[in-house]
Amino acid sequence: MFVGTRNRPPSHVIKRGLLLLALLAASLTLIQCTQVGDGLTGVNVDLFRRKDECLAKCQDDFKARNQAEDILNAQNLAACGANATCIATENARHLAAQNDSKAQREACMNACHQQGGGIVAQ
Repeated sequence: MFVGTRNRPPSHVIKRGLLLLALLAASLTLIQCTQVGDGLTGVNVDLFRRKDECLAKCQDDFKARNQAEDILNAQNLAACGANATCIATENARHLAAQNDSKAQREACMNACHQQGGGIVAQ
């Protein structure tokens, strides 16, 4: 009968030692990583800021057009006096101007959504 030597370390101690070395090597490698910019990850934060600014400008332009139209409408109604035909014509013109202003705002906002979004299919 052959009896092995008792000086040989158990295999689980060797496995743990190798695992510890691998963990140490991975830790040293990961410590040297540096933070990357948004350009590398593909996220463009400035694009979102420009889009928000564009949408805000569309809304501001819409408000300015509506204020000017309301002033013009009030002046035209005052000029109409009691003339019912003039008042009806002015109200129809005012409604059409408001609808046109809304359409301009929607077109502007749609153009904001296309900024930096790649190629637009035509």
